[in-house]
Amino acid sequence: MSFEHDIFISYASANGKENQATTEWSLKFCEYLTIVMNRLYEKKPVILLHDDLRVRQTMLGENIRDVFAKTAVFVTILSPEYAKSPAYLKDLDEVYKSVHQEGNNINHRIFKVLTFPATTENEFDCLKEGIEYNFFEINRYNKKAITYDLIGKNGPQDKFWSKLVDLAYDIAEILQNLSGADGLKIKSTQAPAVFLAETTFDLSENRDMLRRELQYLGFRVLPMTTIPEDAEKSKQVIDQILDQSIMTVHLLGAWYGEFLKNSKYSFIDFQIKTVKDYIASKSNSHKPYQIIWIPNDIKPTDQRQALYLKRLKRDEAQHMTEIIETPFEVFKTILNTRLNELVSPEAKPVAEKNKLYVIYEKSSGGKMAEYTSVLKAKGFDIMESNENGGDFFPLSKHIYNLLTADAVLIYKGNSTMEWLNSKIRDLVKAPGYGKSKPFRAVEIISMQKTADKSLLFLKNVPVNWDEEINHEVINHFIDHLAKK
Repeated sequence: MSFEHDIFISYASANGKENQATTEWSLKFCEYLTIVMNRLYEKKPVILLHDDLRVRQTMLGENIRDVFAKTAVFVTILSPEYAKSPAYLKDLDEVYKSVHQEGNNINHRIFKVLTFPATTENEFDCLKEGIEYNFFEINRYNKKAITYDLIGKNGPQDKFWSKLVDLAYDIAEILQNLSGADGLKIKSTQAPAVFLAETTFDLSENRDMLRRELQYLGFRVLPMTTIPEDAEKSKQVIDQILDQSIMTVHLLGAWYGEFLKNSKYSFIDFQIKTVKDYIASKSNSHKPYQIIWIPNDIKPTDQRQALYLKRLKRDEAQHMTEIIETPFEVFKTILNTRLNELVSPEAKPVAEKNKLYVIYEKSSGGKMAEYTSVLKAKGFDIMESNENGGDFFPLSKHIYNLLTADAVLIYKGNSTMEWLNSKIRDLVKAPGYGKSKPFRAVEIISMQKTADKSLLFLKNVPVNWDEEINHEVINHFIDHLAKK
């Protein structure tokens, strides 16, 4: 499809009624976006600014609808002042009508640049339409919005440039889809899709960073447009996204989030629940893999979020779902590994009989050596968590051991209960890693029994508890396995 203008950048007229600082911000934004877009094209894109359109209307009598009909994508700047301008809202309504009157099936052509948090108070369709890009940050203490500074002495901050590049690449992708232009230096859109769920404001930067990296790796990141704030409509949109996605990624922060309209859940909670229901539905043959990240140092801001995270961890034993509690950089590495496994799937290892995974900390190595030799003498193939003598073991090796073992022995020794609980939760998560058969048995040796309810979710797995490790305990565990 051929267009006279690639991009139209819309902002309110500087007629003295608008805030002068907002007008200056908008003009600076246009300048910076033009620079970035020029770098994405072998040939410079044709960009029409709103002021230029007003001149053409005045001098040449051009009809705004005729101009919009010849324009590919629209970038609309929204500020508190602009949202109150009747003339500007009228122009935005013309943008909305133009996009929806076109016969093509690519409707992601409106990009909203927000200098303040969007609200649902205004019911104008032209304000609802489009993909949102937040050019502001929320103060963590008073929760007030602060627009990125473009006029200061030091120029725009790094956060602004990162967000602007996100916007530019998304515009370039839509332009390529609309016109088939070969001048774009971007990857094909025919790539696996990942549903990157919305998150609370405290993790918005992490989400933007992850979105960038996924796009760089060649994945399509969904949603392309804003998900409706109504529960029923939101579910419909998410289900459509899941039909296309090989994976869903959820980032959980310190806030529970605002409740979704017509729902008893926050939007964050609702997204996870919708994915879980989609995976569990027998009518859906396609099952995306669900990954939920919780920062390892998270400090919930309210009791509601603390209870939600506790419930989520307790209920994590579900098919095709994995909960990861690590630093963000470690999480990104794990996520990349999972995506590679989905894109280039390899056969999952199957548990082998008499393959026993023995888990303990390095400090207990001397005490465990005697008992592992007894187990080997009885014909068991022993896998140990400290095979290489390190203070920790690679996560990939740990997961492999969980998948291939048909029994597990955990020795707590002098380790903390937090350590023991984390190992029990890893057993619960094994089905999410791809374990097809339950463990034949689990032996836990600890002076203190866990209060963690995760153990309840080791369904159909016999769990033995003993306070001390000795030959009698080991022989009893071997006899138990022999009967299974």
